[in-house]
Amino acid sequence: MIQVVLEVCTGPASFRVTARARSIRRSISLAGVRYPGGEVRLVLPVESESFFVGGVPGEAESVPPQVPVRLAG
Repeated sequence: MIQVVLEVCTGPASFRVTARARSIRRSISLAGVRYPGGEVRLVLPVESESFFVGGVPGEAESVPPQVPVRLAG
């Protein structure tokens, strides 16, 4: 199980979410399902300290819901 930070852009709002899944591709896919119509991108660099998270086989993959907060940029 891995954990990554993703940036979601939906219209004028951009915000970041943390996703846990079996792969980076799966994390991006899960975020796309949670935020339909949003553009999902991996935030680089990936934090090596938090990339691999211990997991129990069969542990649920997740993208916790976030309150959109506009990022400066």
